[in-house]
This record gives sequence, structure tokens and C-alpha cells, in this order.
Amino acid sequence: MLDDPGLYGPHRPLPMRVQPMRGETTASFVNRLAHANGLSLAAFLDRVGQGQASADPKRVEQYPQCTEMYVNEAGLRYLSVLAGRPAESLQDDLPSLHADQLLSDQREAKWKWRWEPVAGHLVRRCPQCSIAAGAGEGVRLMSPDSWQVCLRHGCWTDDSRGRAPDFVDLVDLPETMAAHRVRRHLAEQWGPAGEELFADAFQVTVYWWTRTPDTTYWRLRAQTAGLDAWEMRVAPLVIYPEAARLAQAMLDFELTGQRDASGREQWLGAVEPLMSQWEVDAAEGRQALLMWLGRHRTDAPTAECPTGRDGLVLATGHHRAAARTGSVDQRSCLPWQLGMAAAEM
Repeated sequence: MLDDPGLYGPHRPLPMRVQPMRGETTASFVNRLAHANGLSLAAFLDRVGQGQASADPKRVEQYPQCTEMYVNEAGLRYLSVLAGRPAESLQDDLPSLHADQLLSDQREAKWKWRWEPVAGHLVRRCPQCSIAAGAGEGVRLMSPDSWQVCLRHGCWTDDSRGRAPDFVDLVDLPETMAAHRVRRHLAEQWGPAGEELFADAFQVTVYWWTRTPDTTYWRLRAQTAGLDAWEMRVAPLVIYPEAARLAQAMLDFELTGQRDASGREQWLGAVEPLMSQWEVDAAEGRQALLMWLGRHRTDAPTAECPTGRDGLVLATGHHRAAARTGSVDQRSCLPWQLGMAAAEM
């Protein structure tokens, strides 16, 4: 059953129904629902409740590409009726409608647009996947990371919010596709431990890229993607292959169990040729890896160190700093974030 919207709310669905995509932003869904019914987004919003929006209709139409829409409980009921779907069903598919993200005002139906979403990043869905699912226009997803890779169609999308290109065709960047397969394999074989090792490796390469974004591999990949080598949005795309390779080396360190000073130095010696190949300065490279080793040097299992699949246990120092869910920077034990200046790291 649909939730009762109350005396003043809508009482029947719009004629044309729209299927929400799993993980879709509320903004993307309401935009598609409005247009499917021949309504401008501004006209649709009048039916969902009250809120603040620009008087410029062209500007309002741009909101779903660069902001996220949030509603209160009454607004959710209104949207449920208009969409012809139970509120619980919408909440299952649209993350920003979860109970913990509803606006607190309960007196009347309200909506609000936020430039920074409460959780995650606004990332465009692979265009070919959207077309295959019957979406007549672009779909935005709420993604833990600021990018997504579609292996089926070889597509890279990010949270560029309208800045061209909207997506990158990975046909000429097969190493990035291969890197994403490595990331998925680590997660499938080793569970959360595998995901966190990739996150650690990614953060190390972020540290390196921040200092030398114009190294040969990264500059050429940026050029292939049609992006500037120094543009921050290009970093995840161009460092992905090195992050995946380093994650495999980190896994080797964890599996050998040789965490004493001799074992750490031996592992560093094995990684240094990779840094040389990637044109990473040896001193800068070691600095980042030494911090990682410092947080992975103990191996005594504790309640803070959950066992991964096949028994892989990361160190206490890692789990004290890393989150169990979220984006790569949150799941890593390393403190750096993409966008920090080198001096802040």
C-alpha cells in the first residue's frame, strides 16, 4: 500500500511510471519522473512539497546534475504517491531517502537541494547501462567513491557535475579495466581485508600523484582520456593500475607474515623497482610506504582485527584508523585525501 499523504497531498500517481535504479540519487529519479510526465522539474517540485529553488527554470533543470535532493517524511509520502510506489520500496532503491537522511522538519512536506550530499558522491551511471535499462536520459548514482567503472561497456564515470567529458571510454586504457578487475578479485577472494588493502594502495598512489602528477604513465593516460594531467578528477583514473599492482604487493606482505624489521625492509626492496618503473621518487615513495608498514607491523588477532575470507587478518594499527565501510580514503588506514596539498600530507 502507498502511504497516505494526508489531506493536502497528492492522492493519485502520475500517469507515466518510472523504474528507479538501484543506488540512484533522488534528484536523478525525480527528474526522470517529471520529464516522463511532460513536467518541468520546477512544476514537479510543487507537487512534492515546499522548498527553495531558483526562479530560473533553466537553472532548476541543472540541479539533478550537480546537487542531491532531500525530503522530510511527509515529502517522502508525497513522492511515494506520485511515483506509484510504496515509500519503503523507494527507500530500498534511493539511498538519500533512507530514514537517517530524511529532513527533520515534520510539519509539512519539504524538500531541499544540497550541493554536498550527506553521504557519497554524485556519479553518472554508465550511459549504455542506463539505455539498456530503459532510461530516456542520464542517470546519477550515489557512489561511495567519486568514480565508477563499468566493465561491461568499458566506461569510466565520475562526479564531474557537468564538466566535459561526461564519461571516458576505456577502450584505449585497458590497463585501467584490468586494474578494476584486480580490485574486484581482491574483494571477492579476501572480503573486507582485500578491499582495505586496495584502499591503502590507492591512498599511497594518491600521495605519489600529488607530488608528481606529470610522470609519463599518468600524463599519457590523462591525454588518452582527454583530460588535463594536473586536473584532480583525473587522478583516480590514471593511478588505478599502479594502485592495483601495489595492492597485490601489499597482499604478498600480509600473506608472508614477515612483519619484523628485516621482513619490512625486504618487502620495501622488492617494491622499489616498481617505483622506479613508475618514475616515483624513491625518497617520496618510501615515506608513504613506511607509514603504511608502521600501521601493519603487528599481527596479533584482536576484536579490532576481523578475519577476512580464507583467514586474512590485517593489523590492529590498520583497523584503528580505517573505517569498515565508505570510500577508499575512509577504508584506508592512511590519512591522506585526494585534493590535499603536498605540504598537508
